[in-house]
Amino acid sequence: MAHVPASGAGERSGRRVLLVSIRKLNSHAAWCSNYEFEDVIAGVDDVDVLELEPGGFRPQRQRLARSLAFRRLGSGLNPGVANVEVERDYDLMIFVCMNVWDLLYLNALRGWRDRCRVKVCYMVEFYTGQETELAGLFGLLEGFDHVTQSFATSALTVAEASGRPCSHVALAVDALRFTPFPAPPARVIDVLSIGRRSEPAHRALRADAREHGIFYLHDTIAGAHVHPTNPAEHRENYASQARRARLFVTYPAKFAADENRGLSEVGARYYEGLAAGAVLLGNAPTSPGFREDFPWDDAVAELKADGSDAAATVTGLLARPEELARLSRRNALHALRNHDWAHRWKAI
Repeated sequence: MAHVPASGAGERSGRRVLLVSIRKLNSHAAWCSNYEFEDVIAGVDDVDVLELEPGGFRPQRQRLARSLAFRRLGSGLNPGVANVEVERDYDLMIFVCMNVWDLLYLNALRGWRDRCRVKVCYMVEFYTGQETELAGLFGLLEGFDHVTQSFATSALTVAEASGRPCSHVALAVDALRFTPFPAPPARVIDVLSIGRRSEPAHRALRADAREHGIFYLHDTIAGAHVHPTNPAEHRENYASQARRARLFVTYPAKFAADENRGLSEVGARYYEGLAAGAVLLGNAPTSPGFREDFPWDDAVAELKADGSDAAATVTGLLARPEELARLSRRNALHALRNHDWAHRWKAI
């Protein structure tokens, strides 16, 4: 692996893959999983990493670029990113993005269409139903030979909206980072909740912690305000907590948000809790992709929408340590065998 300077003027490494990263442009915690994927790609393949960097007047230029694209008045404006040119040929370019808005950053990258023989975009989030609203951005996918989408229900929609081939490639995790093996630590956290959650269930778990002393570890800062200074350190800290949790709260991607268009998709938390060897607690997605990746009837300990059974469910699970240990081993081993980011890179 080698890093290409943002100027584009680096040594001619002869590496076969160009990985274009936006980690210097977006530090939000939700994007750190994407950067973990990039790190795994760079660790297992012959890769040059090109990190796009902020340019002048970025906040203003980004607002303008997004506004024009949303109104279908053009999607070619540079959103405040320093221009950089790809100066040598590559067999493959990979661009990992959260959503179609991230594609605007490629307006600062020159030569990538001509210099890279095959261009692949791995897009994490897109919900069928957004294609009309975001139609002005889909032209940015024209330069790619193939698009991969993490949501099983959205791949066909992305293909039709963009005119590019699109395949479903599920989310994953750096399983070697999250696994409790080979020396499992003590699971001192009874319930761990990261990110989106059911507020009724959250209130019930807080009450259970007050009244019965369970260790319920949860977020107290809104996700929009969490911007780690180092993505790898953030993921290491998160994995360390997950490995020590008995139960791990999981809900479908964009749970209870209008953005999901009523779809129930498999978010990153399921793979992270699985890899850490925790027992998943919350709700299972209804997406067909979930049963493919989590092929058990007891993949998630289900909670009612009103949270009325949360305390009893947790108490019942914690009272069965042997069953928790069995589920823990099953989950962690399944992730190592099937859901590492290296598996997804192989699929791409």
